[in-house]
Amino acid sequence: MRIILYILGSLILLGALCYAATLIGIPPVWVGVIGAVILALGIMGAARTGSPGSGTSSSEGTSTVINKVE
Repeated sequence: MRIILYILGSLILLGALCYAATLIGIPPVWVGVIGAVILALGIMGAARTGSPGSGTSSSEGTSTVINKVE
């Protein structure tokens, strides 16, 4: 559910920024480039916010031990 909301938010942000860029007169080619970059960042962010058990490191049972030094 979290991934769907993240992608939906990214698409709303993408649409708003592309619309604003068109209104201020940025050429359509650059609006497309900016849109592709924002879309890619949204997809990478959504993949990073996946469910906690979906990663390979957490499913293998590995853990990090931090020793406190006084």
